[in-house]
Amino acid sequence: MKIWEKNYLLTMSLLLALLFGSLFFMQQYSFRKNLDKYCDNAFLNESSAEYTISSYLNSSEGTDRIKNYCQRLQKQGIFLQIQAQGRILADSLPFSWESAGEKDFQLIRRQGDAYLCIANTYADFHNGTVSIRYLEKINGLYQAQQEQMFLILGLAVLVSLLLSVILYGTMQKIYAPVRNIAHELRTPLTAIQGYAQFISLGNISAEDIQFASSQIDQQAQHLNALIDNLLIMGSLREGEIVMGKIEPAKLAESLKAYFPFLAVGGMDDETRTDKIFYGDKNLLLSLLRNLISNTCRQGEHISLSMDGNTIRIENKDDHIPQDLLPLLNGKQPIPRERLQGRGLGIPLCHEILKMHHGSIQYRNLEEGGVEILVSLWGE
Repeated sequence: MKIWEKNYLLTMSLLLALLFGSLFFMQQYSFRKNLDKYCDNAFLNESSAEYTISSYLNSSEGTDRIKNYCQRLQKQGIFLQIQAQGRILADSLPFSWESAGEKDFQLIRRQGDAYLCIANTYADFHNGTVSIRYLEKINGLYQAQQEQMFLILGLAVLVSLLLSVILYGTMQKIYAPVRNIAHELRTPLTAIQGYAQFISLGNISAEDIQFASSQIDQQAQHLNALIDNLLIMGSLREGEIVMGKIEPAKLAESLKAYFPFLAVGGMDDETRTDKIFYGDKNLLLSLLRNLISNTCRQGEHISLSMDGNTIRIENKDDHIPQDLLPLLNGKQPIPRERLQGRGLGIPLCHEILKMHHGSIQYRNLEEGGVEILVSLWGE
């Protein structure tokens, strides 16, 4: 298992524990609040029943009226047992329970049902000691809790799936450049190491030493360009860009210093004085350097011209497979195996153009070669 996948599993486990733990706490808190409301209602109902029973005890046919009252409450899921002077006047309780004293409150579960149980004993002026046992079925509360729990669990599963997909994609994007960078850095380093070992063997001609030295210098320049790209990518990620006016002539001179073989056109006097680009000079220079560096690997017959806000790069020796053109022109990530040696510059170019609200287009020329059109202000 890769390191980033282990980090993903650890991070996701912590997120899931936090998510489900928070939802469980909220659900239990909500249940306790609802249970408190049920208890308050039960005490109010018991007090109301106590008042009603006291009025019935002091009336004629009080026992019959109490029995009828208990039957009506039983239909509502409320059960009563009424005792006066040690004699049971009415009893609709489905079961009995031991009370802790004259006033008692309990929450009891029997055979899958839940009950609120209240026992109360008070003194009546005409009837002496009166004892009331109040029992209310609260299955509805637990059923609502169960339904709420399943609903919250379903939502938690959906949220966790969404988070897992987002987190997996994000971490994959974060660690994918590291893998690409390692490969890109390894190639020039391996070449430098190989030529250095070749020179250290001794007994080689001056021409071989010159060739090896030139290759080391070339690979070192490539390595330096990669490091510059990494620094620029870091600046892009952190939003460290400086927008300003850029003269095309100076931009072309800077590119000519990097690529002496570059043929620059479209730089007449009018272009030099009137046409101005607007953007980050370092980023635009890196953009063009990447594009030229990528295509010059196929040949050095490269020309660059600027017309208004459009920059045109043409290489007569290059050719791009037709199935790769949509990937290069699109904004979707390009699989590494499809880059075909075009390096880290392609994703970097798209990032830079995105910051400048520009666009890029690759196309194969009918007469042969590749044309790259860079528009800094997309139409």
